Amino acid sequence: MKNYFSLLLLFLAALIYTFSCSENNSTGTHENRVKVISKQIPGCLGGLHLSKSANSDSCFSYSFDDTLKIEFCVFGNCCPDSQRFASEIHIKSDTIFATVVDTAGDLCYCICNYKIHLEISGLSGNQYLFYCDYPEPSGAQKSIKYRELIKR
Repeated sequence: MKNYFSLLLLFLAALIYTFSCSENNSTGTHENRVKVISKQIPGCLGGLHLSKSANSDSCFSYSFDDTLKIEFCVFGNCCPDSQRFASEIHIKSDTIFATVVDTAGDLCYCICNYKIHLEISGLSGNQYLFYCDYPEPSGAQKSIKYRELIKR
């Protein structure tokens, strides 16, 4: 009987530990709830269609309600004109760092303007500083392409 009682206590302790450490726990970190979607809008594009724009001559726009939606431009070779960019997003405190990398080779003798679309949900703050670095088309050296203040 003692063995069954000890086994039952061990099972209950393991069950309590499992549920208290699950990701659905309300005391989990905020980073577990943030979701990021990043995609290139195919083709050479112009014009912006989101609600807020940083500058009238800038190719940066955003909307920020439940989900932060950001669109910004990067330059790349014209061929191919889709599926050529990869984005990596890191969020630290009130700053969003985006790195965009052109994954396709230089296949044509032309440069085109492309638009990257980001959707970030699960953010708890009302204001973020957005940084994006991207290598210039003429070389492999990265530079800060965007440094924008975003407000909900």
